[in-house]
Amino acid sequence: MKELDILYINAPSAYPGSMLSHRIQGLPPLGLGYLATYIRQFGYKSQILDFYIRTITLVELSVILCEKTPKTVGISTTTETYNCGLKIATFIKKNFPDIPILMGGCHVTFEYNNALNSGVVDYVIRNEGEITTRELLDYLLKGIGKIENIDGICYKNSAGKIIKNKNRKYIADLDSLPIPDRSFFDLKSYTFPASISTSRGCPGNCIFCAATALSGGCYRIRSAQNIVDEFIYLRNLGFKHVNIIDDTMTANIERLDEFLNIMIDQKIDMTWNCESRVDIMTKSLLQKMKEAGCISIQFGVEAGSQEMLDCLKKNVTMDQIRNVFTWAQELEITTATCLIIGQPFDTKDTIKKTVSFALELQKLGARVVFSVSTPYPGTFMYNNPDKLGLKILDTDFDNYTTQIPVYDSMHLSKEEIRTAFFDAFVALGKGFMHENTRSMLQRVRKELKNEIIRGK
Repeated sequence: MKELDILYINAPSAYPGSMLSHRIQGLPPLGLGYLATYIRQFGYKSQILDFYIRTITLVELSVILCEKTPKTVGISTTTETYNCGLKIATFIKKNFPDIPILMGGCHVTFEYNNALNSGVVDYVIRNEGEITTRELLDYLLKGIGKIENIDGICYKNSAGKIIKNKNRKYIADLDSLPIPDRSFFDLKSYTFPASISTSRGCPGNCIFCAATALSGGCYRIRSAQNIVDEFIYLRNLGFKHVNIIDDTMTANIERLDEFLNIMIDQKIDMTWNCESRVDIMTKSLLQKMKEAGCISIQFGVEAGSQEMLDCLKKNVTMDQIRNVFTWAQELEITTATCLIIGQPFDTKDTIKKTVSFALELQKLGARVVFSVSTPYPGTFMYNNPDKLGLKILDTDFDNYTTQIPVYDSMHLSKEEIRTAFFDAFVALGKGFMHENTRSMLQRVRKELKNEIIRGK
């Protein structure tokens, strides 16, 4: 491919911990795969350059820009990767000033003014990008249509005024989108190369999550057979395990049940993991999921007391959480969860309860991690800090990593949140070592007992 219509770039994080995490559990940027595959249907040629891959540098970018002369560049960013995305855009504008730069992703969907005022981003694509990108390429490369009629974009007019075109309607039929062509990715560079998205949006309303705002409160699902078709596609590529990356893959019980039935009846014979809420789970459902190939589930727990769960609008109970983790342990399904430290209503006492509950879940076999409460753009926290008693002290988006506190809450200072976060991990580590030691002693006792029996 000598000439590209668009070069897609996945911007990296400036935070070393995120880069290390990607080395351990990295996935291909599936959203860009959807974009590249979709626009190919309309004759557009593209390539994906993922800066999370170790070998990708600005030198590699320069080579591609010189050799394949892309007509446009599209940069995908999150809040954490936004500043790096701007640096990449600045580099391109300085050295290839005639290339229009598009930027999309969850961050600029809400912070488009900042991006356009940077002077290096020409167009911002809000929310879903497939149809919007195709129409924008039609305009930029073929002179088709008018810029003011392209829904879902922001740009500056000739007078330098930022224009926000009306919102684009969300894609109702996700089955109409082609399965992302994995040949766009260097799959061997990813720890978990096979991943699937089965829905868009989220039916939840958590104050710390932007998923609802990003999707306009519109939750849409792919059909069960369409998902299984992608499983088969990945199996034909040689993969035996799939990561389902949805925030709430199990939200629609009817679709879930149909998916499980097809996986079982068609003997797909692939393992998979997913994320889920606890309130829809029963032991019989977990058993069926296991039969269909599920080996691991991450549950959104977030807090360790009913008071804090209610403050976060989780709409789940402590008993529901305990039951589900107990059932999963009995069925030998691996579990994982993340709990938040320093959310707006947290006190030192509620954090102690969260850490204590984390240790309880760890004893039930869960892999537990902590994250720092972070007010991402698009969330209720970000839009309503005064209502929540938050004083946001840090506006450097490089630090919006869920590892670095950026605000004082009504009960805790930024420094106190940081201390509590590190103390929580120390407690978790001690608990993990204790559980490993206890398990080892149990095995030793069992072996000694068997030795005695054999001796008799």
